[in-house]
Amino acid sequence: MTDPDGSDQSGDRDLSRVNTRVRDQRRNQADKLWREQPIERFLEARRDEITSSDLRTKEHDIRRFEHYLLEEIAPDVNTDIHGVRDAVMDDIVSFRDENLKPDPNLNDSTIADKLSSLSHFYRVLNRHNAFIGNPVTVPLKKFRDNHDLSSERPHIPFSRMQRFLNWLTYPFCRAFWLCGLKHGTRISEAINTDLRCLHLDHPVFWHLVEDHDVALDPRIRDKPDTMLIYEAFNEGDEIPNEDTPGPETQGEIRDSASGNKRKEKGGSILPVDSELKTALIEYLLVRPPTYTTTVNPLFVYSGSEKTRRPGMSSVNEWLWSTKKYEDSIQQFAAEEKLEECPTCGSNLVEENLTSGNKTGRRFRCQRCKVDFWRSIYWDNGLKTSQKVTFHQARHYFTNAHEPGKTGLHDGAIPDKIRKKRIRGDSDQDGDTEDVTYSDASYEQYNDDIREPYLNGIYKFDIYNTVIPAVGEGWDA
Repeated sequence: MTDPDGSDQSGDRDLSRVNTRVRDQRRNQADKLWREQPIERFLEARRDEITSSDLRTKEHDIRRFEHYLLEEIAPDVNTDIHGVRDAVMDDIVSFRDENLKPDPNLNDSTIADKLSSLSHFYRVLNRHNAFIGNPVTVPLKKFRDNHDLSSERPHIPFSRMQRFLNWLTYPFCRAFWLCGLKHGTRISEAINTDLRCLHLDHPVFWHLVEDHDVALDPRIRDKPDTMLIYEAFNEGDEIPNEDTPGPETQGEIRDSASGNKRKEKGGSILPVDSELKTALIEYLLVRPPTYTTTVNPLFVYSGSEKTRRPGMSSVNEWLWSTKKYEDSIQQFAAEEKLEECPTCGSNLVEENLTSGNKTGRRFRCQRCKVDFWRSIYWDNGLKTSQKVTFHQARHYFTNAHEPGKTGLHDGAIPDKIRKKRIRGDSDQDGDTEDVTYSDASYEQYNDDIREPYLNGIYKFDIYNTVIPAVGEGWDA
């Protein structure tokens, strides 16, 4: 560009502020990528801003909505729905009410968190011209306005949990529940446990693993009466068969929705006490064979086609959500329902005691004013987020064995053992000694882990006679 006086002024232009054709083209290309791959671009943009675990959680929440949108909503509408950019507010409302709220593993605060993840996702798409507006804003606000997001989990007396475990009919359900109550195990971790992750010193167990040609995991091979919970992995990861590598035994792609979340490197080796050992042997006696599987699951589902590892939804149905299953909590509630006061025969008033030291599930007699604990099941129609699911067992284990909390159990498991070794939480307490100098090679399993655990673990007295475990009646 030349001024009338003939001087060249092109160097005076601020090109960074000029929307040249090239810049418009580059900007449109960037927006196009966000429109074509919204989830991938969102994850890429957030990768350096939040922790990897938080990022995985957000991705899981978005993928869950995407799956619901494509599989449940798309087939029933006349317009084409190709992905999350085609969602409208009604889709979010349907996802909230038909997918999230009926899920027995989600309390109200968790549902709000999942909707918040979606809201954040659409805000970012908006900034990158890949979406207009935010379909989550109103459904999320209404949910927060109509639900108590700070309600605590229910208080369940020891006698109530004991009654429930004694009520269970099937060995599968009793062993599965005890894995949660004895170890604080998550439901996905129990689903993902394999036969090679269990080492029980008993003829029934040895016959089973020999019959299925199972080689015990090296981490527990020399530790009788223990169970291994794999370290953290995600849905879709392959868990290799390390003992027999090769294309015919590559492992198994895990599809349990939450994967494993154990923080302890190498997984957690958990002592098995006599009560859990008895429950596991009882279950193994009736466990359907899994000869055709590459990796043999501990807990299996025998369907019309083949025996396989159960999914999250099927386990939830067995344990909680469907009355047609004999051992579901809803069935337990139906059998335990109180119609009148056992003391004086008067009417009972159902109360949700959200105040006081211990919230819980009770009836109060109108005449004699006596409180009665009702079933550990909590009806969804009541205005509360308290809900007993398998995850309750993790909280129950923690509270019952935490030093200084003796309301549920007289014993206690040392803090470090309970948190790190059994629950599998992080061992980094922000202490230089823990992070830098603590060395697992100085640890003796029987003395430092098994003994303090067995000294503190509660007993539900389910069986008249139990099978002795290492550390309880005989030595390794």
